[in-house]
Order: sequence, then C-alpha cells, then structure tokens
Amino acid sequence: MENEKTANFRWLVLLILVFGNGILNFSNLIFASRPTEIMALFNITQAQLTAIATVGMLPGALFSIYIGKLMDKRGIRLIPGIMLAIAALCMIWRVFAASYVELFIITLLAGTFFLPISVIAPKLIGQWFPPQQIGTAIGLFGAAAGVGTTCAFALGNVFPSTEYAFGVIAAGYVVMLFLWLLFAKENAATKVTPTEKGLSREVSGSISMVVKSKNMWFVMIAGGLSVGAALLLNTYLVNAFISKGLEVSAASGIATLLNVCLIIGGILSGIVVSKLGLYNIPYVIICVCGAILYYISYMIPISTLTYILVAVGAIVVSGSIGVNMARIPLLPMTGDFGPESVGVAGGMNNTAIGICAFIVPTLIATFVGDNYTGIFTVFVVLLVICAVAGGMLLPELGENGTLAQKMRTEKRIENK
Repeated sequence: MENEKTANFRWLVLLILVFGNGILNFSNLIFASRPTEIMALFNITQAQLTAIATVGMLPGALFSIYIGKLMDKRGIRLIPGIMLAIAALCMIWRVFAASYVELFIITLLAGTFFLPISVIAPKLIGQWFPPQQIGTAIGLFGAAAGVGTTCAFALGNVFPSTEYAFGVIAAGYVVMLFLWLLFAKENAATKVTPTEKGLSREVSGSISMVVKSKNMWFVMIAGGLSVGAALLLNTYLVNAFISKGLEVSAASGIATLLNVCLIIGGILSGIVVSKLGLYNIPYVIICVCGAILYYISYMIPISTLTYILVAVGAIVVSGSIGVNMARIPLLPMTGDFGPESVGVAGGMNNTAIGICAFIVPTLIATFVGDNYTGIFTVFVVLLVICAVAGGMLLPELGENGTLAQKMRTEKRIENK
C-alpha cells in the first residue's frame, strides 16, 4: 500500500514540473506580449518577432531523443542539473543583449539547456502517479503553459522595460534550478531499469523500438502540430485584433482572457479524461470544436460574443496538448515498446514539438504575412489534423479502453 509520504511527494514533483513549464512559456511569449517595443528596439519585422518567440522550442527537434535516452540511462539529477544551470546563465546574459542576432543565439541556447524539463515530464508523471490520475496530472502540467503565456500577456506591458522583463525571467530560471537540485527524483518503487527487463544496460534497442512505433508517430503529429498551432495563434493574436480596430490594451486583454481560459481548460480536460477513462473521443471534440470557436470569434464583428467565443474556445481547445501528452506513459500498453523506454518516447514527442513549434509559426508567418484570416484558417486545419492523428488513428489508451481492460484480465489470470 502506498505510504502518505510518497503520495504527498508526487505533488511536489508535479509542482516543480509545472513551474518549469510555466517559466518556459513565459520566457517565449514575452516577445509577443511586447511586440511594438521589441520590434522597434531590435529593428525587426513581424516574421523575425515570430522566429525569436519560437526559436527556444527548436532545440527540442535536435536533442530531445538523445536527452531522453541519457536520462533513461543516467538518471535525472546531475546532467539535467548542469544543463539547467547553463540555461539560467543564458537568461542572465539575455538581459544585456544588444542586437537581434545576439538575442536569437541566447534564446536558442537557453531553450537547448532547458530541455530536460519537457522531455522528462511524461516519464516522471507516469512513475509518480497511478494510471487513473495521469490525465489530471499532465492536464495540470499542460495548463502551466497557459499560466506562463497568461502571465506574459498580462504582465508584458506592465514591466518598465524589456530588460526588466528579461531580468524577472532570469530569476525564474535560477529558482527552477534550485528546485530541481533539491527535490527532483525518480520514484524508486515504479522505476523500471534495463536489467529488470533482461535488457542490455545500454538499452540499445529502445530508440529503434520507439521510432518503429506507428502509435508514437501519431502522438508526435498531434503533439507537434497542436503546439505549433498554439504558438502561431499566440504570436499573432494581439496584432490580429488590433487590425480589427481594437486598442492595444483591449487586444492584450483578449489574449489574456484566452490564456486564463487555457489554464482552466487544461486542468478540466485532464480531469474529464481521467474520470471518463477515455482519450480519443474527447480529443476529437477538443481539437475540432475548439478550432471552430476560435475561427468564428475572429470572423464576427467585435462584440461581447467575441469575448465569449474566445473564452469557450480556449477552455475547449486547451486539452489538445495536455491530453495528447498524457498518453505517452501509457503507450507501452500497445506492446510497441516497454516502460523503460518512456524517456525516449518523451524525447521523440519533444522533437516533434520542437520542429513544429519553430517551423510552423515561422514558415506560415513568412508566407501569410499580415493576412490574419489566413492565420486563423491555418490554425483550424492544423487542429483538424491533430484530431485525426490523435483521436482517430491511435488506439484507446484510457482506463476504460479495450487495451487496459485486456491487461487487467491478463493480470487477474496470472495472479490465479
């Protein structure tokens, strides 16, 4: 029976991951929340602003799989601790950045060394939380992204200067470093090692097994495109509503409302899928309905209904990232790979997120420019693809799905 100390410590682990996800998104979206000042300060275009707001996600495309494998093999203390220390130093350096190129390089490096947080989150949550709570836990983790973006939009124009905002972010990275070094650890009771599974100590086949999993690819498509779509919308949202005649403060208010509702919806979506014990049908509803509500909110004339549609759309669509991520520690149920490879799976998902988070917004911004209707249309298309990949092509991994029921039946037979 689980002791009370373990039950309480899982929430501390989750809190650390939530704080990390929040400060990461705050750091990225601070650019979008102060677009006019930053574009003037560094003499950059809208496309360059979009690039700098998303480049911190690009390293995930290059290094996540390796970092996931490294943490599967070496643990989560020393190497992630060193990386987080370097990330904090990069953010301190960013306060004094004098040019766009310097700012771009620093933000890229900081994103590289902050990777352990997003890569290891599914594995740690899978270790510390029972299956019926994983959806809720990752829902809270996903909602932290909304907390970060909400704080960025709400506080972005409150800071007296961009340098001051960068300083606050740097302090947050330092706090994250100390929290990780003091408290982050794996759950020894549920950790699966290679030797326990009769595998080589190098887990040499883990990457190839995960790469060959078609279900992992469906998760990656949904995860990557949902994050890319979210960043695309956030980097354009303020300017899009300004183009419709709103003042800067009112447009920022809509962005803040949207992100507050993303927080609420991220938590609710995790609770709902956990209670239902199902992921696929809710995921289709989340992606399709949320995207349509966003689209209508922009297309209609500005009114009270605009705010209502933005709020409801955000609550609905918020689960497109978190609910999808919640399935990563459950993928071993498919038989594609074992639980000892969940770190690699988390790394692969983060690779897809890193690619899409940078390429999707930047590429679309380059070709679409200031066509805000086109931006919202692309957003809908991306979310529909997510619905197909993550809600129709994946097997149901929830507690009430066929796979979970089959595993419980097999376990009862073994116990007899």
